[in-house]
Amino acid sequence: MAESGDDEVCLISKGLYRIVSDVIGPERIVKLRRQKYEVGDLLDCNTPEPEHIITSGSMSEGFEFKSSDIDVMYVDKNVFVCTSSNISFLRNIKSSSLFYMDNEECSPGFTLLRCLTCDRNNETVFKSLVPKGYNMYLSSKSIRETFMSTRNTKVHGPCQTDTYIGGESDEAYTMRYPFWPNQARSFVFRSIERGWPSYDVLKDICNDGCLFIPINSKQQAYSELMDLEWRMSFSLAEKKLIYSMNHCQFLCYGLMKLFLNEVIKRSPSVSELMCSYFMKTAVFWEISDKSYNWSAETFLSKFWNVFRRLMKWVNDGYCPNFFIPDNNMFYGKICGENQRILLSVLSDLYAEGYMCLLRCPSLNENLTSIIRQPYIAHMLSYNEEEYVSMSRIEREKLWIVLWFRSPVPTADMTRIIKILHNTVNINTESEIMRSTVRIRVDHILQTYAESLLIFASNSNRNFGNNRKQYVRRLAAEGILLRANTYFCMNYLHYAKCSYMAGNYHKTTDILHFIKRRLQSQPYMYEWSLDDDIIMATRQHGMTYDTWIKSFLVSYVEMYIYTSIDELQLECHAQVEHRGSDLLYIPTLVFINFLLILSYARTADFHRRCHILEELHTLLHHDNGDHIDSNYKAISWEILGICQHICGDHQSAFQSYIKALNEEYNYFKAATTARISSLYYS
Repeated sequence: MAESGDDEVCLISKGLYRIVSDVIGPERIVKLRRQKYEVGDLLDCNTPEPEHIITSGSMSEGFEFKSSDIDVMYVDKNVFVCTSSNISFLRNIKSSSLFYMDNEECSPGFTLLRCLTCDRNNETVFKSLVPKGYNMYLSSKSIRETFMSTRNTKVHGPCQTDTYIGGESDEAYTMRYPFWPNQARSFVFRSIERGWPSYDVLKDICNDGCLFIPINSKQQAYSELMDLEWRMSFSLAEKKLIYSMNHCQFLCYGLMKLFLNEVIKRSPSVSELMCSYFMKTAVFWEISDKSYNWSAETFLSKFWNVFRRLMKWVNDGYCPNFFIPDNNMFYGKICGENQRILLSVLSDLYAEGYMCLLRCPSLNENLTSIIRQPYIAHMLSYNEEEYVSMSRIEREKLWIVLWFRSPVPTADMTRIIKILHNTVNINTESEIMRSTVRIRVDHILQTYAESLLIFASNSNRNFGNNRKQYVRRLAAEGILLRANTYFCMNYLHYAKCSYMAGNYHKTTDILHFIKRRLQSQPYMYEWSLDDDIIMATRQHGMTYDTWIKSFLVSYVEMYIYTSIDELQLECHAQVEHRGSDLLYIPTLVFINFLLILSYARTADFHRRCHILEELHTLLHHDNGDHIDSNYKAISWEILGICQHICGDHQSAFQSYIKALNEEYNYFKAATTARISSLYYS
């Protein structure tokens, strides 16, 4: 296939560009998706935790395929890696562990970490030191096992795969090397020579350094170094390279991912051999070799060049890492019989020419029309400013503000205050970032006030000054009511605190006030944003955080520390199952739940039965307007608890069974225990 192609191929190329852009998303939308994770990473860096989070993976790159995931790297802030050239700089860092990069015996892209100093308070690191010769080394195997033992998750290479509502994330323990490693210096020389990435991007990449992930190379699988080797990770550099791509280059990368998932992996014999990282590497090398002339007219030929490069690598059995070319990423995986089978599959696809793209279900229908009538590609050319609706842009911006919100509630008031201080001091000129910071500040204040009120309610201490205690409670209530994060959410948290304090009449008054507000004012649920309401209300010039507080209803976040007694069983069961005590409860479900509990406490039988009927009707007839499918399990569980309290054991049993059958039930032990308790009631 010629680089520029004939007229027909050029038309098909332009049509394919538009089709792939429809599937993956226009440039403005892709940038907004990325910004969501950039904002989250920035906020997380400003917490007093011993580790901070860096996100990578296809979702942070800007993709939203069904197969897209998010990689979460936990970077230990108190562990540093050095070499002989920068050891003097890092020795000045106090209260930290320092390791020397020793890679003389290692495969390219891997290293051993020899201990120079170790902070004994960091038990994870200290207990993972093992002797080798006259020195102590950090065991990658021990670190990996310790990290993965924290949750009930699946092992995926150096990561643990954590299932959350709506997807999966790969989580890994990492350590930071704040300099560019000597093993990867050829990348710097090559980039300067070829002009990609630009000098500014290259400078940022080098300043970020690299990470170390606890996994050994396949070449050391049976050697004494197997448990000691650490892999260099260039995730930070890769993300910057992807962000520096023009949209045509990014769409080509996306097309390779589509082709992998929808075509290559359909063959059972090779489904486990190829991964998206190989596709990313092939696109990097293609751009590096030919960074010019990437456009809609050349889109098809660029895809073909990348595919041809991939085939050559499989034929040679050698896939050079983009940063350390001596590191063959096919080693131990694509060789022998596997190599022969994979080459056969790719050769068959190559023989079909660009028609092999018709095998992609995402492209087939529209691409078939283009191939049959290439001239209609002219009709598909578009102005992105007109093509991307303002409501879609506004919706993406709102999701950025909503994505990262509150810290985990804690009894440690000092920690909450530190998080608040660090968040308030974030300086930014971005309207989205400012709104995100304001929402986060309100969440922190809400956490602080709620923690104070619950502590006061549960405290058995005999306070000598009742007036002082009363003033403190009033102050906490004032903060809680002021720190609004969603429509009426401040009042709902206030109602929960009132219930936990035993003020049941006050609780019901607040909850009925919330219900009247919900009935008298238009609002939306976070999981079903309505474009018409977004555009109608955003035109009033509100900031994003003000809009969220005025029109958006979310779920209630329930932790063990701030949970009501009636849900402690579910919180503890979820901790045992997946290491998280956080329950998400739909707002209307929680309002009715608290009302039923309060009326049960005050022996108001008539009103209790009336609200129970409302809750029963809501769950049995809701079509997703008020209860998202992800939160059906906890909703059925709550209905069962209420029916159990009201003495309707048969209905409670049916509700518990429905909760057990829901996909996102991470508290099945609690549900089973409640079913068992029915027989002893």
